[in-house]
Amino acid sequence: MSDSSSPLRIAVVGHANTGKTSLLQTLLRRRDFGVVSPTGGTTRSVTSGEILDEEEVLAVILDTPGLEDSINLRTTIESSRTDRREDPRTLLDRFLASPAARDSNELAMEASSLEAALGADVLLYAIDARDEPQPRHLDELAILAMTARPLIPLLNFIARPEANTDAWREACARQGLHATVSFDAIVFDDAGEKRLLDAVRTLAPARENAINAWRSLRDSERSDAIAGANEIAADFLIDAAAAIIVTEPTSREAADREKAFETATKTLLDALRAHESRAMHRIAGVFGFSGREADAALLEITDAMGGVDFADTASLERAGLWAAGAGTGLVAAGAIVDLAVGGISLGGFTALGAIGAAIGAIGGSGPKILRRLRGQDEVRIGQTGLALLELRQHATIDAFLKRGHAAIEPAKIGGTITEAFKARSDGEPEKLLAEARGHPNWSRLSIPGGWQGGSNARASLTLRITTSLGCRFED
Repeated sequence: MSDSSSPLRIAVVGHANTGKTSLLQTLLRRRDFGVVSPTGGTTRSVTSGEILDEEEVLAVILDTPGLEDSINLRTTIESSRTDRREDPRTLLDRFLASPAARDSNELAMEASSLEAALGADVLLYAIDARDEPQPRHLDELAILAMTARPLIPLLNFIARPEANTDAWREACARQGLHATVSFDAIVFDDAGEKRLLDAVRTLAPARENAINAWRSLRDSERSDAIAGANEIAADFLIDAAAAIIVTEPTSREAADREKAFETATKTLLDALRAHESRAMHRIAGVFGFSGREADAALLEITDAMGGVDFADTASLERAGLWAAGAGTGLVAAGAIVDLAVGGISLGGFTALGAIGAAIGAIGGSGPKILRRLRGQDEVRIGQTGLALLELRQHATIDAFLKRGHAAIEPAKIGGTITEAFKARSDGEPEKLLAEARGHPNWSRLSIPGGWQGGSNARASLTLRITTSLGCRFED
């Protein structure tokens, strides 16, 4: 056992394939820690990760090999008893000093786990809550009790429907362990991590300062990540709200202008999809997901959004957000794309009905008058399309807040978006985004012209939208 000035040491112990390495990945916020495999027994030696705060090591977490042969191990340990008064720790020490615990022995891997446990302040006994309690689990608990180290049964994978937490709590209580902690390495719960650290603090009061610093570190990281992600979202949404695509010059014939409109619409929507994908990957990076792990969370944009694609009417209809005919659905015809035409009604463009339609004129002078004379129109994202984009950004951030670093399945948040959209009322972010209208030079997507390096007004609006978006994540 280490002195009070050294880092807190936690050993994660238990049977193979209970999510011990997955647990460490989430606690350490490191997807690259260890190897996770559904076959079990992947961890063959003791490995460790550190919780760092400004280069100071607050805690060391040990990942131990599984107690694969607990029945044989317990029999071997208890068979060395020479006096009925010998305490369990004496028996354990005798085993670890015996040839049975050597590298070449069949119990050597279990011996290395127990030696790591003896050097820890607290043991976390990882339980796959999807399993049923078995006699081997009771043997493992009895063996770990021999270490005389504080032990916390930790119920992992509790978010899965097949989890049987009540059975495990009863099994642990029968072993005198009443303070179980629920946690999930896949579906991260910030409150669950706090409960875990509170339990560790109770059992290791001498390490209270380190545990408090660990908790403060995670609170600060969470706050910074939310702020950073919301700033990325705000910047993207301003780009979307301000973007204008000017159609190619055409004749005044309706067919020609319709074709030009369709081309400009495709340009705008393709650019928005690509820009949104970049923003989502940046948000993933803020939460510590990058490269292949970010791809696993995001995949293609429609997959990551549960199939709710703001620019695809079939996708919107499947999600219950679209109904044909203006005014008959949550997202009515013409709501995704606006067409600004300077006094010319395009209501006769029936072919545009599913994806965009005229909603009135933007009066003009100067460049707008010249565009009108050339048969040019301006295409931009509509208010409803912008509202969907804002909800998607919010849902993406929320998904990463709830995503453990051991997760490998793609995020499925289409249902979240659908329900949020149905329940929505115009919020502060949408009102603020209206200020970006009429400023095509604020958007990296506008054609022609567009981004001119930003401005103080745009920076101020970005800050206000960032703050407004952040209010939704306040505890």
